Amino acid sequence: MVRLRFPILVLVLFCSFVLLTSFSVQAEEPKGPQAQLKVSIEHFLDVLNDPELKKPGQEEVRRQKVIKIAFSQFDMPRMAMLCLGRGWKKLSPEERVEFTELFKKLLTKSYISLIDNYSGEKVVFTREEVKGRKAEVRSKVVSSNRETPIFYKLKREPDGRWLIYDVIIENVSLVRNYRSQFAPLMRKKGYAGLREQMLKKIKENKAEEDKKNG
Repeated sequence: MVRLRFPILVLVLFCSFVLLTSFSVQAEEPKGPQAQLKVSIEHFLDVLNDPELKKPGQEEVRRQKVIKIAFSQFDMPRMAMLCLGRGWKKLSPEERVEFTELFKKLLTKSYISLIDNYSGEKVVFTREEVKGRKAEVRSKVVSSNRETPIFYKLKREPDGRWLIYDVIIENVSLVRNYRSQFAPLMRKKGYAGLREQMLKKIKENKAEEDKKNG
């Protein structure tokens, strides 16, 4: 039976994503993609370092706050479309919405793991390249014993926000990585088969989390 694989790459990815949060669309002037991400780090750290959210019994509140503000940085429909590749055209509008939500739930599992295990990783930005409405921001995640290069692909929205639609970690694309998992399932079993496997994995993740919190 074909099974979805969720490699360490995704966990490494969220070591960097976990430092991102939304920026106010009411800012005095639009920010470039790199400036937006820098501001986001400060906002996120406010949540992580909030004394009230560190108290016993506040773990779930802390998680949900971080997940909510972090996903506001992602262009989830575009990421879902790119991850599914040619298979996206075969989906109905309703299936596209469903697939996007399932994809988000799978990523949430990785997010929760890193929120719980965050140990002070830092992000250093090294380069910004903007071409029209698209941009690439290069950075590296720095821990006590390693530096991991992270490149963000972003697209500017009509309201001025820059949303992430792909991340390249050590020359490996998140979108291409997931596409390599989803495409074979789509070819062999269609969307119904892919949906079944995603739901199964989500159910396993929930059972694992319930057992951990049990």
